Amino acid sequence: MNITTLTPPSGEPLSLADAKAFARIGSDYDDTLVQGLISAARGRVEAMTGLALISRSLRLTLTDWPLGVLEYGVLRLPNRPATSLSAVRRTDGDTMNEDITASFQIEAGFTPKLRPAAGTSWIWPRSIHEWIEVDWAAGFGAESDIPDDIKHALKIIVAHEFENRDASDYRAQDRLNDRLKELLLPWMEVRL
Repeated sequence: MNITTLTPPSGEPLSLADAKAFARIGSDYDDTLVQGLISAARGRVEAMTGLALISRSLRLTLTDWPLGVLEYGVLRLPNRPATSLSAVRRTDGDTMNEDITASFQIEAGFTPKLRPAAGTSWIWPRSIHEWIEVDWAAGFGAESDIPDDIKHALKIIVAHEFENRDASDYRAQDRLNDRLKELLLPWMEVRL
């Protein structure tokens, strides 16, 4: 299983002005650094939660459908929330590219699921040289669509990393991790 970003996010989930105001940075001298910290904070929050904060297009590449799809009848898509299904293909990457999108549908939202459309079944690769590609759109939308508690977590990360650029205090990093876990717990996906 491999996930590729086809269309990257068009921006960041936190504006430079909001990040600087929260971190009490008054000058424009460190704007490039702060912008980099915002990107790193987005990546950190997305890794912790499995969320795609800003809308993007993704591709999941599978050499075979996971075993559970037959038992449960669905494939859970990573990087939630999902908004729409773009394409499903069976391909060898070279000469054969079969569009099988019509055979599938997506349950959009925070637990996105791909399932066969009514009256169809899972279409499997025919050889070891073929694979399945699933393209979908994921993300909350634009910066204004990001929930406030996630934005607050981003601000905390940016301010902490700006103040602790030397990374010499490992206890400060532990305190930050504990605080982020508390803030982001409602957004973390729990599987039983």
